[in-house]
Amino acid sequence: MDPQTIQTIYKYVIILLYSYFATLWFIPYVIAKSKKYGYMTIDQYKKNKKKIPLMGGIAMFIGILVALSLSEILLDPLSLGNLFIFYFVVIVYGLYGLLDDIFKFKTRYDKILATLVLTIPIASLIPDATVHLFGYAMELNGFYSLLLVPVFVMFVANAINLHAGYNGLTTGLELIILVTIVIKSYLNNGLESLLFILPVLGAVIAFLPSVWYPAKVLPGNIGDFLVGSVIGGVLIINNLTRFGIFILIPHIINFLMDTYTILIRRIPDVKFGKVADDKTIIAPPSMKYKSLKFLVVSWFKLTEKQAVLVLYAFTALFCVFGLIIFK
Repeated sequence: MDPQTIQTIYKYVIILLYSYFATLWFIPYVIAKSKKYGYMTIDQYKKNKKKIPLMGGIAMFIGILVALSLSEILLDPLSLGNLFIFYFVVIVYGLYGLLDDIFKFKTRYDKILATLVLTIPIASLIPDATVHLFGYAMELNGFYSLLLVPVFVMFVANAINLHAGYNGLTTGLELIILVTIVIKSYLNNGLESLLFILPVLGAVIAFLPSVWYPAKVLPGNIGDFLVGSVIGGVLIINNLTRFGIFILIPHIINFLMDTYTILIRRIPDVKFGKVADDKTIIAPPSMKYKSLKFLVVSWFKLTEKQAVLVLYAFTALFCVFGLIIFK
């Protein structure tokens, strides 16, 4: 291994650790402040219906900002500039999620339009694309970077945000997907392709124990939009779009189930099920096919923790097969 590679690994590990320890340090602070100012929500699948802090994703947000600030002493100007452009979009997504947590935007599909507009700056990092169709090369130019790329990132962020509802579900799925993308990016594009994912990876690793069952805090929309935008953006930048679509099939299925139930069939939304005496979850009868989280507890008698592990396994299966199929 040459000295330059060793130096790059050292810098990347330091950025990861910046994010990890900053997030870890801020979690108790965010929990304490949330309790003090009343930013709490009921943990729905616990018998005692206790309240826990809602916007724990703020800790990840701060951890990422700290990692970005300290990375100035490690990276060259070009890498630093690209990293800041990428995370400008991520931070804007996080701020939108924070506003959603505070003001409780009601119309879910308005979120799609709003986040689509927020993604446009990432176009500056994307080269124009050429599509080969029936032997002809078609230049997409700005159509790809200014429309298709924002649509992809917007969809991924919203799909990640929607696949939620149990302690540790979204954050655990995010970690599975992020680790898979790290492996695929390294195999396809080398060490340098990992730069954009490291700040959020460190934050998610630090945050997961706090949201694991029984959760001390929830990530909120700020956490899910924050991480979801990174996943969508990194897949685009590292030219892993088809691979990304495959590993996100569970999220896509969940998104389509929700759209069909709420938007097309117009069934009144019921957000939460009930907890039986044996701690298994009872899905709302009308919402059985609204989401994967309700579907699995309708098919099998599962506690919240068991349902989360089943959904982890479902996504992990696609991630493993994605690494095998897309070489």
